[in-house]
Amino acid sequence: MIDATVVVATYGEDHWRELAKQRAVPSVGGDAPVVIVHGDSLAKARNEGLERIDTDWVVFLDADDELTPGYLAAMSEGHADLRAPSVEYVKNGHVQRPYVPRVAGHRHDCDGDCLTEGNWLVIGTAIKADIVREVGGFREWDVYEDWDLFLRCYLAGASVEAIPKAVYRAHVREDSRNRAPSMDVKNRVHMEIVRSIG
Repeated sequence: MIDATVVVATYGEDHWRELAKQRAVPSVGGDAPVVIVHGDSLAKARNEGLERIDTDWVVFLDADDELTPGYLAAMSEGHADLRAPSVEYVKNGHVQRPYVPRVAGHRHDCDGDCLTEGNWLVIGTAIKADIVREVGGFREWDVYEDWDLFLRCYLAGASVEAIPKAVYRAHVREDSRNRAPSMDVKNRVHMEIVRSIG
């Protein structure tokens, strides 16, 4: 088993803390220590969680999502610095079949180079904690702060691989911060991230 801590970061209304305790935390199932942080923003909460851990690995988990059984054991079979799970979307009670995401428009199984065009990793990607610290952690963006982190880790030399047996269960909310913004906002932030990295 990888030496990991699961960080559940929340911000905004208090009900997110309660949801984390009811859904996200139980899904870890005692396989790893869990840190819950409620902050002024999602990026700040995740960075504060990172400061509180002393394990080699970190897995960030959203309050309304879950790790499926055997998640961390599956991650232990990998070799890369960033280990990307499959994702199983749950929408209106319907559970989609798990799959490894791809960058929009890509027809091949994505690798690290694909991160330069867009994101195919979900927030539950297992990451070496020192690499996250090395690149400065999460930055504040209206959307895509996870892609921004993964891309900076990759450009700093981190290796990336998919671990299909590790399944991240994501509960879809149309008003979520990554789904609700208009395409204009998403495109603007995408370009701002690219420009900020150079």
